[in-house]
Amino acid sequence: VQVIPVENRYFHTTFIKSKAQAVPVPRPVPLSRLTDSFLDGTSSVYLEELQRAWEEDPNSVDESWDNFFRNFVGQAATSPGISGQTIQESMRLLLLVRAYQVNGHMKAKLDPLGLEQREIPDDLDPALYGFTDANLDHEFFIGVWRMSGFLSENRPVQTLRAILTRLEQAYCGTIGYEYMHIAGRDKCNWLRDKIETPTPMQYNRQRREVMLDRLIWSTRFENFLATKWTAAKRFGLEGGETLIPGMKEMFDRAADLGVETIVIGMSHRGRLNVLGNVVRKPLRQIFSEFSGGTRPVDEVGLYTGTGDVKYHPGTSYDRPTRGGKRIHLSLVANPSHLEAVDPVVVGKN
Repeated sequence: VQVIPVENRYFHTTFIKSKAQAVPVPRPVPLSRLTDSFLDGTSSVYLEELQRAWEEDPNSVDESWDNFFRNFVGQAATSPGISGQTIQESMRLLLLVRAYQVNGHMKAKLDPLGLEQREIPDDLDPALYGFTDANLDHEFFIGVWRMSGFLSENRPVQTLRAILTRLEQAYCGTIGYEYMHIAGRDKCNWLRDKIETPTPMQYNRQRREVMLDRLIWSTRFENFLATKWTAAKRFGLEGGETLIPGMKEMFDRAADLGVETIVIGMSHRGRLNVLGNVVRKPLRQIFSEFSGGTRPVDEVGLYTGTGDVKYHPGTSYDRPTRGGKRIHLSLVANPSHLEAVDPVVVGKN
C-alpha cells in the first residue's frame, strides 16, 4: 500500500502484482523480413518435430502445414518415384521456386545485343539447394499451396527438369517480372497466374493484321521524321515502336470494359509518336512545328502556338475504338521537369 499526497489530501493506492503474467501474442512477420532458411540444421529439426506433431494430432499444426503434410504423405504413398523424398527436399525445392519468383528478373534477357555483363544471383542456382544433374529427372512433390501459376495445377508431382524449364521460361525470358513485394495475396496470385501460365494470347489473322498496321504507322512515322528533319531534336521511339499498338490495344480493351476517360502523363521519349498515332493530333500540325510554324494555314483556330518545344505540349481526343465505343484520351502537357507531370495527372483523375 502506498500513500500519495495531493493538495493536503491523501489517497491510498494499492498495487497488486499478478503472479502469472499474460503471454504476449506473437505478431505476424512479413515474408520479406524472414531471414531463417530451411537449409540449416535448426530448421530441419523443427520440420521433423512439426511432422511428428502432425502425425500424432493433425489439428496441432497450422492449416497450411496440415495441407502440406497430408498431400506429401499421400503422394509419397501412391507415387513410387518420390517414395524417397524427404520433407527437407520438398522445402528446398519450394525455396528454389520462390527464389525464381523473387529474383528471376535478375537473370532475364533484357539486353538484345548481349553486351551487358550481369552477375546471376546465387539463389537461382539449384546446387545451392542440394540439387545436381542426377536429380533432373527425379519426380518431386511441390503441392498446391493455394497459389496461382503452375503450382496450382493438378500436377503436384513434376520432375525437377520440368520445374526448372517452366521457371526459366516464365521469369528469365525477355521480360523481367518483380512483384513478390506486393502484400495482397489476391494481387500476387493474379500476377503469378498471368506470368506462369505458358499459354500465350491467341489472335486471329484479322487481329494480327490490325496490330501490324498499327506497328507500321508507328515505324514509318519515326522514319519520316528522321529523314526529313535529320538534325532536329525529337526524342524518337526507335526500338520501342511496339508501344503504339500496345497502347491502342489497351485503350480498346479498356473501352470494352466500361472505361470512359484516360489521362496520360509521359516523358519525352516517344511523345510525338503517341501524339500523332494514339491521341490523333493532326500530323500536319506536328510537321508544321518542326518547320517553325504554329498552325496549319487552313486550320486557323484549331491549334495555337505556345512558344514551347514541340515535344512538350499535350492534347485531348475522343477516340473511337474497334468495339464501336468512344473513349476520351487526354495527354497532359509535359514540362522539362518530368516528375512535375505526375501530380497533375493524379489531380485530373
